[in-house]
Amino acid sequence: MRIDELPVHESIKKIFLEEGIYELYPPQEDAFKRTKVLDGGNLLMASPTASGKTLVAEVCALKHILELNGKVLYTTPLKALASEKYERFKRYENLKKSYGEKVRVAVSTGDYDSSDPWLGKYDLIVTTYEKFDSLLRHGATWVKEISLLVVDEIHYLGQGDRGPTLEVVLTRFRRLNHKGQILTLSATVRNVEEIAEWLNAEYITTDWRPVKLREGVYVDGRVIFNDGTALEIEEHGNPIESITYDTIRNGGQILIFTDTRRNAVALAKRLTKTVKPLLNKQTEKNLKRIANSILSNESVTSLDESLASFIENGVAFHHAGLKHERRTVIEDSFRKGYIKALTATPTLAAGVNLPARRVTLTSYERYEPGYGRSPISVMEYKQMIGRAGRPNYDPMGESILIARNGDEADFIMEHYIYARPERIWSNLGAEPYLRSHVLS
Repeated sequence: MRIDELPVHESIKKIFLEEGIYELYPPQEDAFKRTKVLDGGNLLMASPTASGKTLVAEVCALKHILELNGKVLYTTPLKALASEKYERFKRYENLKKSYGEKVRVAVSTGDYDSSDPWLGKYDLIVTTYEKFDSLLRHGATWVKEISLLVVDEIHYLGQGDRGPTLEVVLTRFRRLNHKGQILTLSATVRNVEEIAEWLNAEYITTDWRPVKLREGVYVDGRVIFNDGTALEIEEHGNPIESITYDTIRNGGQILIFTDTRRNAVALAKRLTKTVKPLLNKQTEKNLKRIANSILSNESVTSLDESLASFIENGVAFHHAGLKHERRTVIEDSFRKGYIKALTATPTLAAGVNLPARRVTLTSYERYEPGYGRSPISVMEYKQMIGRAGRPNYDPMGESILIARNGDEADFIMEHYIYARPERIWSNLGAEPYLRSHVLS
């Protein structure tokens, strides 16, 4: 299905056509053809990373604003993701509504002690789950004017910290605004039918990706992939350094997930020696310019200085502790191919569109207070490796987990690569969460 065949206002089609988007991905076509999402029906769209879920939300949002004079609230789990969506949606501010006024876009992620009445003047509002929860508790009157609620990353329902808040937010909104449409976007989950039933929504679920993905385990100098193939990796330091060297030497980029901000910075520093010799003169020139732009800022911190020095060597780190402007520079430089290796915390897995030919994790375990190191969920693993493969650039994306021996490689294959994502369960009944929401 082509963009110009969508049953929406011409100005909406024009936005995407001008960006070079002419054909819809199969999951997008399914959403528009097989469901009533363009007619106000609730929809749960569950599909892998980079399969085009955001475009479906954008088309629906613009239809509400431009054709129905409605108000849209787009909510995300993380402030970093809210900032990214706001920067993307700001391009709508040149569009005019049916009565001539321009579209107004706002973001609000802080100050949990206000109903923010000023947001009532805006057409598209981006916020976090916690901020929307605060707005509902403080009786923001303009919430009743919301004609479309978009919930990004709704699989967070299953997380102990944010899940109960999201569950309460959705319940309160549905009771307060009976006519409001709800569009929810999710990673692939096992019990999508149950969640859709709870939301009184149709659902689209698919494993389709724009770039094929093969998942593998590195052990004893080679990667064993789930398609039956194997790849010898020349030793060039430790396994992460060897995989990074192999990726860049063969013209690719690599995204490496670490468990903490400190480890992301430390690994980036270590990889500069691996990446630097592989850079050509033009890339070095571009990286020098980018590093200088960071250092030319008036308020340069020691973290900025480290970032700039790493970038000169083709490496960067990405985490929520960086200023938004710095994250934007890193993301743009990585998309353009200047930065060859990027270390990141799991924040990057939640929605930020930053694909690489290869994705690897330093560990499938993470420290949990009170529990020690625990394996991450299959869903989180699938979210992170979903960044593998750049549409229109890579014929295939690759993800690699590192095993210390054959037994661990077998464990990884069974419990991650061949495993299905977990079911999403409600956590609201757990005493600490229930108490906090009842008493607040």
